[in-house]
Amino acid sequence: MRAVKNWILATFILTFLVIIAGGVVRTTQSGMGCPDWPRCFGKWIPPTNAAELPPDFEKFLRKQDIDHTFNAFHTWIEYINRLLGVLLGLFAIIQVVLLFRKRKLMRTSWRLALAFLAVVILTGLFGAIVVKYNLAHVSISVHLLFAVILIQVQLALLLSARDKLSSVFVDNKIKKILIFFLLILFIQSVLGTMVRMYVDDVSKMLQYEQRETWLANSPVAFLIHRSFSWIVLLTAVFLAWSGKKSQVRNKLFMLTATVLASMITGIILFYADMPAIAQPLHLLLATLAITQCVSILLQGKGT
Repeated sequence: MRAVKNWILATFILTFLVIIAGGVVRTTQSGMGCPDWPRCFGKWIPPTNAAELPPDFEKFLRKQDIDHTFNAFHTWIEYINRLLGVLLGLFAIIQVVLLFRKRKLMRTSWRLALAFLAVVILTGLFGAIVVKYNLAHVSISVHLLFAVILIQVQLALLLSARDKLSSVFVDNKIKKILIFFLLILFIQSVLGTMVRMYVDDVSKMLQYEQRETWLANSPVAFLIHRSFSWIVLLTAVFLAWSGKKSQVRNKLFMLTATVLASMITGIILFYADMPAIAQPLHLLLATLAITQCVSILLQGKGT
């Protein structure tokens, strides 16, 4: 049983790593580093320099965002991202196999493991669509949504396997505030996605240079996203204050700290001319805040 629980935890951590890798791909503009799928330039192991490109490589490079120049760095960033995705798929399959023998004793965990595997497969297939349509905005957003869903399903599985679902008393008032908070987090995430779409267009037009100008003409979505962040932070503070005597007070304080850190990275992105390191970090913290909120809701039981 301990081995199963450890595997579930490892899969949960790996899922976060896959999301981070996806953020790095977007930050480095490496999304079309491998312009075909499932291979990369027609190979299972991509080239490390132009001399290793296949004779018909130009048909792949025509799919590139900016120019037709081979970039080994972008290629291997995207390739590593794909390898992590494949590794997650293998972890998900092994997870199902491990829980198959215990499906009668751990019925909920077994079903969640199947659900996780299904979402992993869907995420991988949608990743192929993203490549096929050259990273269309809607495709990228849906792909990210699948990744966030993956985290929440695996979180539920982790808590189920450790018998922590509905294991802590949480006042109904706190639960209602948590649900409201999760809703505004979702709204803020949608706004953030709209900002990212705008930045993608501008940065592509500028050939991913002149970072200080990417938000020079701030779109309405960004202005709303920036102002709405204060509502998110104040709600998190109110939530922590309301639950200061509850059994989940430490979790609420950690949630507030995550929201604050996410807001700080957003400020850095705007005022420090969009530093590359802050972009995946901002995404990671936003995903972590959603996950923390869902975790408290799943563990909490009301009166």
